[in-house]
Amino acid sequence: MRKPGSRLVAGAALAMTALVAAAIPGAAAPPVPSQYASRPDLSPPQVQIESPARGTEPGYIFLDARGTATQGGPMIVDDSGQPVWFRPYGDGMSRVSTSLRTQTYRGQPVLTWWEGDQDEGWGDGEFHVLDQSYEEVATVRTGNGIDTDLHDMTITPRDTALLLGYHQVERDGRQVVEGVIQEVDIATGRVLFDWRSLDHVGLEESTIPAPADPNALFDYLHPNSVTEDANGNLLLSARNTDAVYQIDRATGAIQWRLGGVRSDFAVDPAARFARQHDARWLPTGQLSIFDNASDVPGPPSRGIVLDLDPVARTARLAQSVAHPGGTTSPTQGSYQVLPGGHHFVGWGSQGQFTEYDAAGGVVLHASLGDGMQSYRALRLPWVGTPKTKPDVALSEENGSRYLHSSWNGATEVRSWRILAGDTELDLKPIGDVAKSGFETSGQLVRPERYFAVEALDAQGQVLGRSDPVS
Repeated sequence: MRKPGSRLVAGAALAMTALVAAAIPGAAAPPVPSQYASRPDLSPPQVQIESPARGTEPGYIFLDARGTATQGGPMIVDDSGQPVWFRPYGDGMSRVSTSLRTQTYRGQPVLTWWEGDQDEGWGDGEFHVLDQSYEEVATVRTGNGIDTDLHDMTITPRDTALLLGYHQVERDGRQVVEGVIQEVDIATGRVLFDWRSLDHVGLEESTIPAPADPNALFDYLHPNSVTEDANGNLLLSARNTDAVYQIDRATGAIQWRLGGVRSDFAVDPAARFARQHDARWLPTGQLSIFDNASDVPGPPSRGIVLDLDPVARTARLAQSVAHPGGTTSPTQGSYQVLPGGHHFVGWGSQGQFTEYDAAGGVVLHASLGDGMQSYRALRLPWVGTPKTKPDVALSEENGSRYLHSSWNGATEVRSWRILAGDTELDLKPIGDVAKSGFETSGQLVRPERYFAVEALDAQGQVLGRSDPVS
C-alpha cells in the first residue's frame, strides 16, 4: 500500500482536479491518497520519469511489471508514467507475467501476455488473449506435454501461435534443457509444428559452461524469441549460444546461423552481440536485436539494427542505440524501431525504458520503482473500451468531501461529467472536468447527497456511467 504523500510519477504528485469547485477561488486540493480511492484493489508499481517526454511517437507503453512492489502484473502507462490499464496477477512468489503486447487475431486488435510460474530462467504458464473490451477470447498453450514458456508468442496471419517451450531430456550422460518451438492453432489447440533443438543444434554450440554435476540442468540453448518471415521460415534467438538461427519451416533444418561459435556470417566487430533477446525482421529487410552484450556487468547493452547480405554472408551494423547510462542489462530486454524512425528500448533487468529520436537523442527515459523489472517494454497503439462501468468513490478528510473517478483500461476518456442529486433517481449534471491521470479527484462543495460520473470522449459523447455513491 502506498503511504500518504507518495508519488506515482517522480517529481509530481497525482494531479488533482477540483471536480465541482474547479472555478471557485481558494478551493482546496485533496490530499494524495495512499492508493486509488475509486480502485482500492489496485496498487500498480511506480513509474519514475527521469527524462520527460518530448516529441515521442504515438502509442502507449506496455510493461511486464514484477518484483518487490505490493502488486505486479501486465500494465499499460502513458508518457507521464500514469497507469492506463493494470491487471495484478495472482498470489505466489514465483508468479509472474511477461510479454505484454498488442497483436491481431481474427482480424481484430488483441492484447496478449503470458502468466504463470517461473522456474530458473523459463516458465510454466499460458498466454492470454483479450479483445479491446478486455474480455478473454482465447487461452494459448503448447501441446505434446511441453510446458508453455514465458518468453514469446507470435500470432501469425493464419490465426495460429508460434510458441516456445523447454523440455528436460538426458543427453550424453547429463540432464539437458532442450528448446522447443511449436505452432499451435489458437482456436483448437492443435499442434501444427513441433521443433526440438537437439535434433539441429548440438551441445557444443553452447557458450555457457556445462554444470559440473551431470544431474544439474544444462540450459544449453535458452531460446527467447521466435517469429517468421514472409516465406514462413522461422527466426529464433538463443541466448546461451549467442546466436540467431534461421529455420526452414518445412524441414526444421537450420538454414543459417548468425553469431555464436558456428556463425555462417562474417560479423563485423561493431555488429557482434551476446546474450541477445528479441530478434525481429524489419520491413526494410534488416534485422533488429536487443544486444544484452553480457550476462554480467560490463559493456553497455544496446539496441542494434544489422544489414545482412545473404549471398556474401556478411553482417554489418546499420544502427545502434546504447543504454544512456552506459550500463549492462544482464537479462531480458527488447528493442523496437518505431514507424516514425524512433527507437524504443526496454532495458530488462534494469527496470528501465528509453525512447530515442531518429538521430539517437533521448526523448523519454523512465524506470520502475520498488525494485521492479519488466521483461520487455514496448510502445504500441491501443484503443481500450472496457465493458465495466467507471468507478467512483467519495472520501472525507478534515470535514471536506472529495470525489474520485477512474476507469481502468478506458483509453478514450478525455473528461468527466459530474452528476449530483438528493436521491439516486434524481441526478443532474453539474459540471465537466478534464481527466487527470488514472484517477481524477477533487473537492466537493455541493450539498447534494448522491453523486455519479459519466466518462466523455473528445467529442463530449458519453462512453459510460458509474453507479451512484453517497
